[in-house]
Amino acid sequence: MKEERLNLKKMLIFGSGDLYGGGAQVIISFFYLIFLTDVVGLRPSLAGLIVLIARIWDAISDPLMGHITDRTKTRWGRRRPYFFLGFFLIILSYSLLWFPTSFQTDLGKFIFCLTSYLFYSTVVTMVMVPYSAFSAEISRDYEERNKANGFRLFFSQFASLLGAVLPLTIVALFTTEKTGYGVMGLVFGIFFAIPFLLIFIFLRESQYKELVKTKFSLKSFFKPFKVRTFRILIGLYIGAFITMDVISAIFAYFMRYYLNRPDDTTIVLGILLISVVVLLPFVVYGANNIGKGKTFSMGAFIAMVGVVLLALLPQDVSIVVVYIVASVVGIGLAPCMVIPWFMFPDATDAGELKFGERNEGSFSGIMTFVRKSTSAVAIFAVGVILDIAGYIEPITNADGSQTYFDQPEQVLNAFKIIVAVIPIVLMSTAIYLALIYPLNKQRHDKLRSHLESIKKGENSPLTDEEIQKLNEDLV
Repeated sequence: MKEERLNLKKMLIFGSGDLYGGGAQVIISFFYLIFLTDVVGLRPSLAGLIVLIARIWDAISDPLMGHITDRTKTRWGRRRPYFFLGFFLIILSYSLLWFPTSFQTDLGKFIFCLTSYLFYSTVVTMVMVPYSAFSAEISRDYEERNKANGFRLFFSQFASLLGAVLPLTIVALFTTEKTGYGVMGLVFGIFFAIPFLLIFIFLRESQYKELVKTKFSLKSFFKPFKVRTFRILIGLYIGAFITMDVISAIFAYFMRYYLNRPDDTTIVLGILLISVVVLLPFVVYGANNIGKGKTFSMGAFIAMVGVVLLALLPQDVSIVVVYIVASVVGIGLAPCMVIPWFMFPDATDAGELKFGERNEGSFSGIMTFVRKSTSAVAIFAVGVILDIAGYIEPITNADGSQTYFDQPEQVLNAFKIIVAVIPIVLMSTAIYLALIYPLNKQRHDKLRSHLESIKKGENSPLTDEEIQKLNEDLV
């Protein structure tokens, strides 16, 4: 039976799921700590402990969820049941995350906020690991999958923009911040949940051979690392996304203390993110016509130029120049953010060649695990560097205002090192890995035709030499 082609409607519905993946975490990154300290009233150390514990739970739950979703068997498939449940649980968990608890003691506030954050993290894992795996099953056609995942990344970046500018606008509509944050959580919870109900109703999974049910083990967790294509993907993925984490973590400090323009931070970040969104169609074109590895490498090189320019800006530079440099960084980061997820379905195909079965959930679980764990390490490293350099923290005055201090020269130099040197090292490694990435369109066509023939019980259209060459190159 011929597989149904993806039309624009289905691609849009699929892509809209990453409104949640892109927007929810951006809002948390920008506003959750200040919500915990200034609205809930938790001490910063307890607020930080909540985030730390949640990341540890993430590290455990992501690969487990990958294992579970690969072995789920229902009339609706392996992934779609989690999207249906996710519709309800996303609304509940995101609302609770921003609920202004009325507990009077630090212990009561801590337990409530920790529980709500762990619940939110569990729901994210339950929905996003199957969703990431679904990106490899939305279509078997090389270009269709690229286009569908291009829509996904577009929605992700669009949600990132909304997440940066709308939450405080919603909060400001209400007389108290507690009420404002509560309503904001509910509004965004509904906004993030609706796409998954649409995905459940309108989309279907490709049919693959049922996996043999096995218990989760460390051996099964590390199984995808046996695939050379996936190892290369993980390496360039880490290089690209740690770079973005480092830039994100330091950018507000750089704008406030080095360029002395804290009020322009939101605008500069907006320009950077808009540049990413605008470039997405060109990234899709490059992936289909130039090659994924080359497109990634071109973007990474532009990003490296951008961060060097950023680090070399004089402190009295015109804000227009800062806008231009931010757009260069955004243009470079766009392929770095998009291409690894274009490569992900290819890596799962190589995994099918290696293992004789589809393991998208396990591959997705590792990708999500790597993303979250490396992010924690990157942000921690930024904090350590600033501490060693002698960063001077602001003080809070009696009226609630803050007094900021000029930072010593060694801290300003640390900003430059974090902005430029670390990304250059990471991106250089990622470029090398992208250039040796083994799956181009022609090789992928051969791989798919070979796998399809195996599935149908037919003789492969490839020669023995071609099959051997595929195994040598990909696995």
